[in-house]
Amino acid sequence: FVSTDQGRTWQRRGGARVPEAQAQFDEHMVLERRDGSLWMLLRTVYGIAESTSCDRGRTWSEPVPSAIAHTPSRFFLRRLQSGRVLLVKNGSGIREKPAGRVEMTAFLSEDDGRSWVGGLVLDARTGVSYPDGAQAPDGTVYVQYDRNRDTDAEILMALFTEEDILAGRPVSARARMR
Repeated sequence: FVSTDQGRTWQRRGGARVPEAQAQFDEHMVLERRDGSLWMLLRTVYGIAESTSCDRGRTWSEPVPSAIAHTPSRFFLRRLQSGRVLLVKNGSGIREKPAGRVEMTAFLSEDDGRSWVGGLVLDARTGVSYPDGAQAPDGTVYVQYDRNRDTDAEILMALFTEEDILAGRPVSARARMR
């Protein structure tokens, strides 16, 4: 959906169609790549699918399984002030599928999601999910997520920098996990 009047009205521009047997919730994230194309990551029953649009979202490629291994749960994607892309997902690796909602981990990409570096584990426990975040003007990244929503009902936050992600451990004075 797009607005051309500062959000007063909205029109459907287009969308990717996930086959019904693979669809699971409408939890997708879209990133505008440096070349102007749009890259969408979509939550599916098998993990993450991806689709691209080269016409500002009017048409999308057929969703295909992403090389980013993930459990069928929410993830978080955004471009940071540096131009790098931040991905927060379950599992301590990009290509290894996690055994459920474990190890909430942050990664960085310098090339619009084609490759990933770092791997800062924000919370290694089980039951961690639904990351979302923002970046402050000073560069600090704030990611909130939940843990054991049906029992402990915890909502947690991690603060860190790109330096922490690249080091794979908290090294900045601002870093605070859980």
